[in-house]
Amino acid sequence: MPGKLDGKKGRIAVPRVPSAVTVVTAAGEGEMGGVAIRSFTSVSIDPLLISLNVPCQAQTHDLIVGAERFAVHLLSEEQAVLSNHFSALDPRGQEPFAAIPYRLDAHGTPILEEVLAVFYCARYAVYEAGDQSLLVGEVLHIEQGVEGRPLVYFDESYRSVGDEVEAKTFDPVKRSSNEMP
Repeated sequence: MPGKLDGKKGRIAVPRVPSAVTVVTAAGEGEMGGVAIRSFTSVSIDPLLISLNVPCQAQTHDLIVGAERFAVHLLSEEQAVLSNHFSALDPRGQEPFAAIPYRLDAHGTPILEEVLAVFYCARYAVYEAGDQSLLVGEVLHIEQGVEGRPLVYFDESYRSVGDEVEAKTFDPVKRSSNEMP
């Protein structure tokens, strides 16, 4: 069995896994914030659970993982600038929602405008996971947004979803003449 994996190898291989780009927002105790997340995934259908990894170094880490309610915004391929804006781990002196169209939901959570979809979530569980916190949310409501293709992060750059790929069937297995039928 191999020993502990060097983190450098992970930083080479992991970016080769495409992922949807989202922004998670939350509010609490007079503040609100958001963080770009590239680890959004479905966990369960019943109940409908999603998970995402929140970087422990992010200035908004404690706000996001401590919030009872949060929102996950699926970005369109035209919204890479939003991801960059919310990717700053320590945007000191910046108002996180300045010049960004948003509204507040009934719980005070900032909801970004003009995104593909918004997943309104209640915190289900939080787990420590190395330099990240694994946040599991129960989806309470999904709001469909604008039409478009999702923004994807792949190979250390933003991408859009390409054309559909047709799954081809395998050719029938051919037996060699030496095999018995």
